[in-house]
Amino acid sequence: LKLTSSRRPRQQRCRQEAAPAAEAAAMCLDLPTAAAGARKRSPSTASSPRAEAKLRKIVGRSEDGNLYECTRYVWRERRMHCALEPDRKFASRRMALLYLAKMNCKSLEAFSAESGRCWADLCSDEGLHALRPNAPFELERFLELPDEVLEEYASGVGNLLNVHKAPHGTIYKMTAIPLATTDADELCRILET
Repeated sequence: LKLTSSRRPRQQRCRQEAAPAAEAAAMCLDLPTAAAGARKRSPSTASSPRAEAKLRKIVGRSEDGNLYECTRYVWRERRMHCALEPDRKFASRRMALLYLAKMNCKSLEAFSAESGRCWADLCSDEGLHALRPNAPFELERFLELPDEVLEEYASGVGNLLNVHKAPHGTIYKMTAIPLATTDADELCRILET
């Protein structure tokens, strides 16, 4: 299943803060939406039911009243220099968890390549630092996992950089930020009194 459009580059960054959750995920997948280009769908660019189902699995349940802010802990020179940097924000917990799983996996794969150690040397199925599923991130497979397993995987794969004492790296984490906003009815009551 190829979800790229011939009009926009695949690596285009999405603007999740400005778009609703479904449209933001569609932009990441490079699916056409009204907000992402304001062009009419033609039969060749219309998304298939399979692509829409994939999008629903990526977005998950988006109405929980939170915004999910990701940060990255970056270090180099054996933690002589380290910083906590802001990263992306997501409208749903599932979107953030998939992002964390992917990015922490990429960090571990980079360490694996630099150290010359294979995945099996770094990750175990059992023991204190067991990783489940014990495999690099693969979108189709990970879309089927529940949020709790994704959260455990993202945390575990990131922690393996600490366990193996990577001289430099990046670990991604998220924080739920409640969106306690004032609605229009409440504002009217405030303004009228």
